[in-house]
This record gives sequence, C-alpha cells and structure tokens, in this order.
Amino acid sequence: MQRIDLHTHTIKDDGSIQILNVFAQNLPIEGHESLYSVGLHPWHIASVNPENCLQLIEDNAQSPNMLAIGECGLDRSISASIELQKHYFTEQIRIAEKHTKPIIIHCVRAYYDLISIKKQLKSNLPWIIHGYSGNKETTLNLIKYGFFFSVGEQMVGHESKHDILRMIPTERLFLETDDNEYPIKDMYILAAQILKVDEESLSEAIFNNFKRLFGNRQ
Repeated sequence: MQRIDLHTHTIKDDGSIQILNVFAQNLPIEGHESLYSVGLHPWHIASVNPENCLQLIEDNAQSPNMLAIGECGLDRSISASIELQKHYFTEQIRIAEKHTKPIIIHCVRAYYDLISIKKQLKSNLPWIIHGYSGNKETTLNLIKYGFFFSVGEQMVGHESKHDILRMIPTERLFLETDDNEYPIKDMYILAAQILKVDEESLSEAIFNNFKRLFGNRQ
C-alpha cells in the first residue's frame, strides 16, 4: 500500500504519493508532473499582490494535478489584520467551492475563527488542517464540525501530543512531512506505534481517506 504524504514542500524520491505545496505567487510551475496544491498563505498577504494570486489560483484550478486549494488560512500570530486574512481566506474557499477542491489549511491561534467561517459558509468540502497540533478541547470541536487532520513531526514526534493523535478518528487522519526532512516512512511507523495498529493497516486507512477526497491517483 502506497503511503500518502498529504503536504510537502519538497518532492522526495521515496515511493509515496505526495501533494506538493505551491505558493500562488510562484505559479506557474513547469517541468514536472507532481500532484500539488496552490494557495495564498496568510504570511504572504502583505508581500505579494493578493488579487493577482487569487487569479493565478483560479487559472490553475482546472489542472488535473492541482488537487486542493491551499495552504491558506488564518494566523493570529502575525501582523496582517485578521479581517484581511479572513477576506482572502474566504475568497479562496469560494474558488474551492467553484471547482470542488478540498482545502488545505494553515491555522494558528484562530480555530474559533475557522469554525465560525465554516459554519457561516455551510461548506461541505473537505477542510484539512495541516501540521495540526492543537489541544484536546480544540480537537473535539474540530471533529464535531467535520474537519480532517494532517499531522507531522510536531505531533508524532512529541509524546505530550500522542493522546491528541489518538483522539482523531482514523477516517479523518492524514500524515505529512511539511517542510521537514523527517521521512514519511518513519512518520507512519511512529504513528502506528502510537495508535497501536500495524503500519499496513494505518497505510491502508489513510490511502482510503485519500481516495475518498481526491480520487485514485495510483
């Protein structure tokens, strides 16, 4: 069973199915056949032309290799106003809804805002929080509102977070390498140990999650 690396900044020669994160301002991407996602990251709003980025996302959304919108989202730890962030996040959700693409989300200290937007928009698309490492209360709320979780070294590699990982329903779980050199194979081995399942069963469950959200890409 092929492993899924839901969110990576570098394509790796490890046999996994990978979704390459592409920042909208770096489009177009040429010269490879990678599966990818495209988004306007909240960190970049002040340093790029955000309207141009939205158009680039729209222009690429029909590409069969562009599987998702993102990473995009909300971050209350940065200087860009939360209202401006919400505006451009909502615009990207609009594009995702138009093209029926899942959304890969960056969220820092803004889970209340994130849930509020999802409820307000009544979106039925898959919303996947990447690099997730929230607390118990936040996790329960996100599960309640139908979010998916992509976790990496921040959760798998820290024992204090293992109870949170065990709370996440397997049918909502993905693993990722993000911008980390931590091999996705090791991520699966450790996650399987934490969840007390065999690695093959975990790989199959996550592969089935991937097929359900993105189609069969083998």
